[in-house]
Amino acid sequence: MRGKLRIGALVVLSVITLLVAGALAVAAGTYREASQQPVVISRAQATADAMKALPDNGAGFIVVAVQLEPSSKHFDFVGAGGQRFGEDQTKECLVIPPLPPLPFISPCRYYPVWVVAVTNQGCSAAIAINAFTGRFGGGGVGSDGSPSAGCDLVPGAGEPETNWFQPRWG
Repeated sequence: MRGKLRIGALVVLSVITLLVAGALAVAAGTYREASQQPVVISRAQATADAMKALPDNGAGFIVVAVQLEPSSKHFDFVGAGGQRFGEDQTKECLVIPPLPPLPFISPCRYYPVWVVAVTNQGCSAAIAINAFTGRFGGGGVGSDGSPSAGCDLVPGAGEPETNWFQPRWG
């Protein structure tokens, strides 16, 4: 009986050791990702990412303006036709899928925003793209301020697959 108890205790201790080692590796990856200097994506990449958020990858849409806003803390984009699109206090946080953002481990940051204005015969749209990650950051549709069926935005289209326990900005 004592032998089974020792084996059980050894197994539990081994599992705890592996969990702690895994947590340390994830924390190190999180720190490394958070400390890297981000690089702003190009205008062409931002335009390509914005087109992915449109039906049929933007087929039939014409890009009418592309502008880099310095921060997602506050921006107000005004298109050539008077179309307005802006955001306030938008941040992204470092997450470790499948966990939610953790208050003491997950730093958050503002990010520069590429705003890509597109149009077709049925509507116009302003699409915000995170200039660090290329991810969809929001958008506004409708040439007259109302949503248009031909301009439905598809957030998350074309984003890379999520890897569990690999830190990423999101």
